[in-house]
Amino acid sequence: MIIDSHVHLGGSRIFDTIIDEENLISAMEKNNVDACVVQPLPGALPSSKEVHDKIFNLAKKYPKKIFGLVSINPHIPKKELKYEVERCIKELGFVGIKCHTIGHSVNPLSEDGDLIFNLANKLNIPINIHTGIDIAFAYPSLNIPKAKQYPELKIVLAHSGMGTLASEAYVAAKECTNIYLETSWTSAEDIEWFIKEVGSNRIMMGSDIFNNACYNQAVELKKYEVINIKDEDRINCLYKTAKEVFNLDI
Repeated sequence: MIIDSHVHLGGSRIFDTIIDEENLISAMEKNNVDACVVQPLPGALPSSKEVHDKIFNLAKKYPKKIFGLVSINPHIPKKELKYEVERCIKELGFVGIKCHTIGHSVNPLSEDGDLIFNLANKLNIPINIHTGIDIAFAYPSLNIPKAKQYPELKIVLAHSGMGTLASEAYVAAKECTNIYLETSWTSAEDIEWFIKEVGSNRIMMGSDIFNNACYNQAVELKKYEVINIKDEDRINCLYKTAKEVFNLDI
């Protein structure tokens, strides 16, 4: 069983890219991926709401294979933000929310950043945080105060610092047991280090599929194939951790 915990669908004004449904499903089949946690890109085309609806419809078409993650710019009126997040969680059955520090220019320690954390905490869903590129807001350490402020909230550090800030991701995870590491764009060596030092029950595979080629899913899976870890750790990283953190019905 394989769960890809970080996949995108739709287009982006910011990154000038697009992922369509057919190519995503084709990649899953080619790479023997059983399920994906899918989110809009920042600057979503035509809008976050419409991509949320596309993800919901894709999940209906492929039950227990596609699970939605809310991704919306928090710098909008609070009522609009709350409505869309609650609609996705309560009506569409989404399993978490994204704080895209670079794509939406969000400091996790800011007032608007806290809106996302607070909503996730109230709705009892995990939050996925972009870390790595755009280090002004994407330092993994910025999430340590949030993890302590919301000790019951499961916080997933997307990309685990993207290599440059891998040590920060490690420190954050060691400091706070409610912080988990998603490993797209992380080196194989750092993934192996995380597993041995943090524990495979807090590490999850993600591919960050962000364009129609969908190549990176195979690349990220290959890292877990070649690193020197126990089979039980590989099972945790490829399946069990994401299933438990996102409470997936699979």
